[in-house]
Amino acid sequence: MMKLWTPLALPLATLALLAGCSSQPSSQQGVTAIPTTASTASTAQPSAKVQAFMMRGMVTWGHESYSIQPCNSQKQYWIVFPPSDHNEIREIAPYSYEPMYGEVIGMLEPAPEDGFAADYDGRFMVKQTNLLSAEMLGGCQMSAHYTNAFGMEPSWDLKIQKDTVIFSQMGMSDQQQAITQRQSTSGKQVYQGKDFRLILTKGHCNDTMSSSLYGWQSNLTWKGKTFKGCATLGATDVTANWVGHYKTTADATNTPGLTTTLTLLADHSAITRYEYDSNEPALEEQGLWQQVSEDSVKVMMTSHQGRRLLSERTYTLENTAKGPRLIARDEVINGNEYSLGEGGLQLQRQPE
Repeated sequence: MMKLWTPLALPLATLALLAGCSSQPSSQQGVTAIPTTASTASTAQPSAKVQAFMMRGMVTWGHESYSIQPCNSQKQYWIVFPPSDHNEIREIAPYSYEPMYGEVIGMLEPAPEDGFAADYDGRFMVKQTNLLSAEMLGGCQMSAHYTNAFGMEPSWDLKIQKDTVIFSQMGMSDQQQAITQRQSTSGKQVYQGKDFRLILTKGHCNDTMSSSLYGWQSNLTWKGKTFKGCATLGATDVTANWVGHYKTTADATNTPGLTTTLTLLADHSAITRYEYDSNEPALEEQGLWQQVSEDSVKVMMTSHQGRRLLSERTYTLENTAKGPRLIARDEVINGNEYSLGEGGLQLQRQPE
């Protein structure tokens, strides 16, 4: 079945779908919507799978209100923890909807159409809790930490910084060793050097000295001595290299008279803006972005001019003489796939 293509494939296809959902006349004068019939669109292939990432923010856990507000952001995502985490979270969650600092690994989805989660900017599905703390209320003001193992009785701490580990004990000088071997499997990480071996195992771990929940248990052998405790993975979002502004350029095969700008923000929200050379008002879509692979990113738009919409584009990264460029060949709108033209939609990364 042929895919739709038009010089204004988007936002015209988007406008057509939205027009069918409203009895109000279109506010875009002079723009002719394209009928979205079976003859102009093909059924979309399964959506590209995204990679889980680390999100830091303030978590609220209470009756009918479960959310995370990413650090340095005004966005709020409904948060869904695995059922196996619920009892542990209840033990440390404060009353009266007071926030906790959190580091969680997972993926974003569009918010549902109804229910308590419908009023949020998206839904974050937690695969694993890295850290939840009712005491670290200033966690968002701190830099993202390295992978860290620690314990009590006796008090000890081990930080992993690139290819080096730093071991600390109360009343003793810090010691360092080089990491010579690393192993990572599902639910287990192993670091080894000349006189140490650290094993991190996925599992709940509580610090008895604070109201904190950690996602890893640690077992350290250091120069013949064994130490046990908790651990957290490094809290950096390793997909943050996509953050930036991308814009159509005159040398690419884009639609004449239309400038498209894509903004990917650190809180994983996304904004697509369409500006015309004519006097027509600009159009704006908002949504989410997530990495698919090191050279591709999925952008999901969830609203168009404030009205609900579900559309997806998967952009591929290409390095050009003018710098990184994103190229999307197709778009999926409400389950139908549309071509974005022979050359696709091409967006050049803009200088910071």
